[in-house]
Amino acid sequence: MTGTDRVPELLSPAGSFESLTAAFQAGADAVYMGGPLFGARAYADNPEGDKLFRALDYVHLRGKKVYLTVNTLLKERELFDQLFDYMEPIYRNGVDGVIIQDLGVLAFLRDHFPGLPLHMSTQSAVCGPEGARLLKARGVKRLVLPRELSLEEIRAVGEESGLETEVFVHGALCYCYSGRCLMSSFLGGRSGNRGRCAQPCRLPYEDGRMMNLRDLCGLDELPALQEAGVSSLKIEGRMKSPEYTAGVTAIYRKYLDLLAEGRFRVREEDRKALSALFDRGGFTAGYYRRHNGADMLDTGPKKTHVSLSEEEKARLQEAYLGPRPLPVSGKLVFRQGEAAQLSLVRDGVSVIARGPQAEAALKQPMTEEKLRQQISKTGGSEFVLESLEIGSDGASFLPVSALNELRRQALDRLQEALLASYRRPAPPEPAKFPRTAAEPRALADYTAADLCVQLDDIRLLDEVLKTPAAAVYLPADYVTPEEFDPLAAKIRAAGKRAGYVLPPVFRQEMRRLFSAEKSLQALRENSPDAVILASPEEAGFWQEHGLPGERVFDSSLYTWNTASEAEAAALGAQCLTLPLEPHEKDLADLGRGLLPREQLIYGRLPLMISAQCLFKTRGRCLKEQKQPALTHPVFTPLTDRTGASHFCEARCRSCLSVLYNAVPLWLADQPLYGDRLRVHFTTETPAEARDILSRIVRGLAGGPAEAAKPEKDFAFTRGNYRRGVE
Repeated sequence: MTGTDRVPELLSPAGSFESLTAAFQAGADAVYMGGPLFGARAYADNPEGDKLFRALDYVHLRGKKVYLTVNTLLKERELFDQLFDYMEPIYRNGVDGVIIQDLGVLAFLRDHFPGLPLHMSTQSAVCGPEGARLLKARGVKRLVLPRELSLEEIRAVGEESGLETEVFVHGALCYCYSGRCLMSSFLGGRSGNRGRCAQPCRLPYEDGRMMNLRDLCGLDELPALQEAGVSSLKIEGRMKSPEYTAGVTAIYRKYLDLLAEGRFRVREEDRKALSALFDRGGFTAGYYRRHNGADMLDTGPKKTHVSLSEEEKARLQEAYLGPRPLPVSGKLVFRQGEAAQLSLVRDGVSVIARGPQAEAALKQPMTEEKLRQQISKTGGSEFVLESLEIGSDGASFLPVSALNELRRQALDRLQEALLASYRRPAPPEPAKFPRTAAEPRALADYTAADLCVQLDDIRLLDEVLKTPAAAVYLPADYVTPEEFDPLAAKIRAAGKRAGYVLPPVFRQEMRRLFSAEKSLQALRENSPDAVILASPEEAGFWQEHGLPGERVFDSSLYTWNTASEAEAAALGAQCLTLPLEPHEKDLADLGRGLLPREQLIYGRLPLMISAQCLFKTRGRCLKEQKQPALTHPVFTPLTDRTGASHFCEARCRSCLSVLYNAVPLWLADQPLYGDRLRVHFTTETPAEARDILSRIVRGLAGGPAEAAKPEKDFAFTRGNYRRGVE
């Protein structure tokens, strides 16, 4: 949806019921919130049970919207044993949309909850129109775009897909593309993809807080975001206070209203007010007009953020945090011999409640003043009686308890009448099917025909060609489509399949390269035997251009459950890569696959994919120095508090960086669940690559068990294979 006249929706965070009420009293059009399960802020004070339904009713009585976050990755048992029961009452109570990450959740909610608006989370990292169109065809209504996109890219996604776009406008920035960060998971067992990020990026490293991004403030960009056709402007902050929510919401409401009136001009006092609410070493204007930059970070050795003062906190509490019941008008008929009758009206909706017949007063009749006093006691409800017309004969009586019950019935009926349009009928419960866990395999159960080798550095190619591995995957970041042909010919001459690995993120730089006619022609003529796709854009691009090769969805197109595997197949996948985070038992729960699966058994795990770059942050941008890394990887270390040195790779063709773990994953001696096995070389020398492959090949041949046990020879990690994630 695009257009320059419509003011975007203002979407505020609701990490608690108090934050929810504060957001609306400060001017929000909608809020996003989590429940007790499956939300990306597991540590927020998320409403649950009756409090969650009360929150939905509170929002709808005010004619506003609430979007529920179900934006984590779900294990097989969670999706099929818990998700329906969790969502069913929320669906019936009228939630306005659900924000999701997992492809299996997308499929499950689409198939079992008709008419439920589905919003794809920023965790899905959809960066371009190809991915947007692909997901639109699967039932997605809105995309929450990555914070890294430029105004031009934001506009293109909306205009070229027809989907609503939601963009972050204020609050914390992640160093990594959301949904692509595995750092907290692998270094601490708390997965961001499960709502439990421990924020290791904020910690000090050897030369400072090198990944500590300042908070975004997009206040000055409101006209440009409106011009770009953005549907919704999102404020980050479900872990922050109700006062923060109210303060930020009120300022953005003010300027959206000024924008609608044609009087937009930001006052310096309001910038200062935003800083007073929360300041992490100053604000950044974000990525709207730039790709990255050292000045977007606060790299100093100490935390510099400033939180809300007690004085400002008290002001915000007084202005926005008290109860604000909804005004209604009423009419009471109270005459002897007639049933007492109370009618209430709000927003054109009227209801009538009837009580017992009014009796002749034996002593004191009910005066109008007494009747008004009793009927006006609406405390505990969402309403306040603004006006009450009374038709009384002045001679009648009913017990106070009867009047209280009449009032309660009328208020309850009014609330239900106002909410009726939001209620949905209960959907049929899905059938349950028995599950059969997959049987694990040992390395000796595979052959060389099952072994694939992925190279970041093509200087290792000759070493790999000496082995019996069946396939070699070449990196698009270092091998252009035109350069792929002679290398593929060399691989095929050695009797192996030649695969092509697309970048971790597919944005304008790579889209221009791959869309060029000479690139498309090269890909059609020199058909890769397999293409490894890391994002929805790449899957969409390959499909829309009808390009050849087996489509292998990489581990970043997460398939934690069989529903996501089926959805991936519908999106064009012909082979899947098993996800890197789950416990071995969670992979067993997937059973036999709908599609072939590859499993990584060796390689440094990608902890982060970032638009930022440590080379540039340290003043050594390879592009600016006219030495871009276009033919092979170049690394710089990032040393943490424990002394471990992780490897940051500059991918200059895509203009992104990949942070790899200090030690590689080694699963060759573990129970395995893939149909094929993958080895991924990143920082290895030819000698190291030779050693690793020789160990694995010996294991494939059923050699001595110690051949695949490297404990005494090099440091490695099991990742989460044995410990899993929360």
